[in-house]
Amino acid sequence: MDRKGASNRMKNILTHKISLLLFRYILGVIFIYASIDKIQNPQEFSDLIDNFHITPIVLNNLFALTLPWLELLIGIGLITGKYLDACLQITIFLLLWFIFILTQAVFRGIDTHCGCFKVSENAEKIDFKFLLIKRIFEDVVFLGMALILKFQTQIKRE
Repeated sequence: MDRKGASNRMKNILTHKISLLLFRYILGVIFIYASIDKIQNPQEFSDLIDNFHITPIVLNNLFALTLPWLELLIGIGLITGKYLDACLQITIFLLLWFIFILTQAVFRGIDTHCGCFKVSENAEKIDFKFLLIKRIFEDVVFLGMALILKFQTQIKRE
């Protein structure tokens, strides 16, 4: 099989209606799951945001109160398909932001856990740098899914 044929086959797989639905459900469940612990523990989440040293404390508190609810709404929107285009735009923005935050923490040597799914971790058992790098790669995969969902019609035409 030549390159063009392999490329077309991959496009067909990635833009197939079952793949697209699977991407929506995966992203939706991930965003909903990520929101739950943060909604229940906003103070701990605010402290965790502060560990990244990129925003003032006032914004940390605001983000800790609003971001988990936004993640929850985005997850529900991705699963139900309601306001899908807006949900995808916000998902792409958030994933880019998360990748930036985690990457800058790794490069600056900030030793903290990301707070992506749980706001507390047992510091004695965790290699935070490895966990941050792992989360960066996961977010890149999730970003790829979101971009495929957002630009599926353009991908199909090429």
